[in-house]
Amino acid sequence: MTAPDTNLKKQKKRHKGPLIGMAVAVTVAVVFLLWMLSQNLVTDTPDTDDPTPAQAGETVGPPAEGTVSGPDDTGAPQVIEPEPAPEPAD
Repeated sequence: MTAPDTNLKKQKKRHKGPLIGMAVAVTVAVVFLLWMLSQNLVTDTPDTDDPTPAQAGETVGPPAEGTVSGPDDTGAPQVIEPEPAPEPAD
């Protein structure tokens, strides 16, 4: 079955705007994709004068003063108790 009233000139006029919009959207998407690829593919060569990063478990520099406590081995969250308020002076 064919459409009963086909006017090709009228159809061209009606479809012109949406087709241009789709072409612009595809062009913007392709430009954005190429920009993203160019940003991800750029590799910076590290300077050879920089020292290598410390390995896990390796101490770098003097130890800090005080102690640091973390959660128990049970995986329970750390509970921080507030300091007692100073007693008022008479």
